[in-house]
Amino acid sequence: MHVLITNDDGPLNDDLSQYIRNFVQTIRKSKPDWKITVCVPHIHRSWSGKAHLAGKNLTAQFLYSKLDATDNSFLGPFTKPQLPNDDSKLPHVINNDIPKDAIEWILIDGTPASCANIALYHLRHTKFDLVLSGPNVGRNTSAAYSTSSATIGAAMESVISGRTKAIAISWAYFDGFKTPSEEIMKIASKRSIDVSQHLYDNWNSETDLYSINIPIFKELSMETRVFYAPIWENRWNPMFDGAVIKEPDALTEIEDANQSYSITFNWNPDFKKHRNSKHYKVNNDFDPTDYVKHIAPGTDSYYIEKKQITVTPLRAIFRYIDHLVGELQLDDNNNDYEGLVAITIPENDYIFNPIKSSVKKYLPNYKIVNELPKSDSTKIFQYGDYEQLDVDRLVNNNGNYFANSYIYRKALIRKHYLLNTIENYVAKNPSSILKKAYMESYNLDLDYAEFLDDSLDESWELKQELEKEEKWWIIKPSMSDKGQGIRVFKTIDDLQAIFDSFDDDDDDQDSVEETDQSGQFIDDNKINISQLRHFIVQEYLSNPLLLPSMNNKKFHIRCYITCKGDLEVFVYNRMLALFAPTPFEKLDEIEYDVTNLNNLQCHLTNTCLQAKNENKGLSVKEFDNIEDISEENKENIKKQIHEISHEIFKAAVTVNRMNFQPLPNAFETYGVDFLIDDEFNVKLLEINAYPDFKQTGDELKGLIDELFDSTVKYVVKPLLEGEKTIQESENYVKVLNHTSNQW
Repeated sequence: MHVLITNDDGPLNDDLSQYIRNFVQTIRKSKPDWKITVCVPHIHRSWSGKAHLAGKNLTAQFLYSKLDATDNSFLGPFTKPQLPNDDSKLPHVINNDIPKDAIEWILIDGTPASCANIALYHLRHTKFDLVLSGPNVGRNTSAAYSTSSATIGAAMESVISGRTKAIAISWAYFDGFKTPSEEIMKIASKRSIDVSQHLYDNWNSETDLYSINIPIFKELSMETRVFYAPIWENRWNPMFDGAVIKEPDALTEIEDANQSYSITFNWNPDFKKHRNSKHYKVNNDFDPTDYVKHIAPGTDSYYIEKKQITVTPLRAIFRYIDHLVGELQLDDNNNDYEGLVAITIPENDYIFNPIKSSVKKYLPNYKIVNELPKSDSTKIFQYGDYEQLDVDRLVNNNGNYFANSYIYRKALIRKHYLLNTIENYVAKNPSSILKKAYMESYNLDLDYAEFLDDSLDESWELKQELEKEEKWWIIKPSMSDKGQGIRVFKTIDDLQAIFDSFDDDDDDQDSVEETDQSGQFIDDNKINISQLRHFIVQEYLSNPLLLPSMNNKKFHIRCYITCKGDLEVFVYNRMLALFAPTPFEKLDEIEYDVTNLNNLQCHLTNTCLQAKNENKGLSVKEFDNIEDISEENKENIKKQIHEISHEIFKAAVTVNRMNFQPLPNAFETYGVDFLIDDEFNVKLLEINAYPDFKQTGDELKGLIDELFDSTVKYVVKPLLEGEKTIQESENYVKVLNHTSNQW
């Protein structure tokens, strides 16, 4: 049987964790068929219940003690395991100074619940059969203690998150004497083990976990009786002393006076008085020194005070009050809200809950509805798909309607318009970073494949470049998305073959969903030339930054950029790195077939092209978590992205105002894609309206949650409340504050 041992008192310690050594030694010697793993907090962690340190990354350390040690001495701490373990998921080193039968103590700088969760999922390959949490130094009887017990909390975490049977063990000392003899502790250990073995062998199907309390007193023996006992439902009295006010010294400097002043509440629970439970009626002449007779008979507190062993079966749920059933009818007469938030995207949409949670957090006085009201007599903010927005209300802007999209933004989101925007801006601002941050590009208009020569005559600069046959190029339909129609080529003949293949595909509809025999790449990015017409031919970045840790796969950065009103621009610094499915291969004009889509796998990073491929090798990572790039280079990349973002939105609003019209009552979040070359230069790829947030995946869902939290806090709330001064945060940085001239 594989058993996990954790606790809330921490590792070997004479004052705070006196019982754990004897307990583990007794298990090792008396239960040779038990395979044990010990994972405990690195310090004393009592009173934390089933808690995690949310947002804190946890680190492991390792201690080693002798199996026959008579004190709490140990070797360590070490940052890696020092003994081999075939079942371990962690890398180890060999330390010949440590006996092979030593007890390994895995320390986690978190709570007991976190220790249980990490151990169950990340320390061993073999599944654990049982979790023993303890022995806790002190009792965990009654509601007052049990609800705050981190010992029970670790056992409950094992059930809820690990679906593993669990038992919490507490050793209840008396009269303040915490450290009994080694012999008494050995009896307590054996009794704890025997009771646990019996419960495991005879597990009640309605029980999630058990709480055991062992009395620690000099008469404890192997004959001490064991009783099932419910929790005594007592209640706490005040757990802190009243306010202690510290006034500044008369000699304190004026500027330090405020810091010297303090109001403090000292931790001082009255452990005796709390046993006078207000949940049960007691006489006015209650004597706290004779509290035993006031405890409800048959409960866990009753039996432990009688110095008997208690076993409390528990369910890992909050208690439900049976008589409160049926529908709860509310008097909906309270219309005291400032406005409405109409979230009109489906409730199962990836971003529905992040939006709703952020609105509740920062706009508590706004009522959330799922349809756009017809009346605009009250202030309304709508978050919906572009087609759902009320364009008339958005344009008229009577001060009561706000939405999550501008109406005109072709200057940014259409590839040929974006090229025109950049060209016009750079012509007037030749020192702009956009001059080097946007690959050499040309517009190409084409109706049918047979007219390519005519189209190239119209775009004679492009024709001249292609005739040189010096560079590789990438062609993109201007108005398509999801990577549709993207091809890589070098010569005019290559380009002709690409357009011919598009025409062939129009005649053969069965080809749209074909794959090759290996199933490596789904051919669902064909296009109809006559329906798109506008194309961008852009120099192909032949030296992308490649990362050994990601098998040298090409990647692009997805950055979320939010525009507010007319016009502030915020860059969200938590960016994504989206990788191609296969390692990058340099282009070879002899080997490369421009019409074979499987040759594109290593060159395209569009996640949607890999969505149907079960063996796609798709990978999305948070950019900050990539180890191959130094922190200095990461900051350099972000700095360039900030500058490019400033320039491209300034360009759109100044030189292409007809096609980018930011509205004072709207905001919009764009997914902006960047490439990085092998010298850490950033290149702008494209700007996407209504980006596919779900490509982030479940593991990085927190990134999107924070994005919408910041967007509502720094953009939506100020937009609705008319605030002029806009804040920012470390991850949500304002890169442009531009006031447009009103026409």
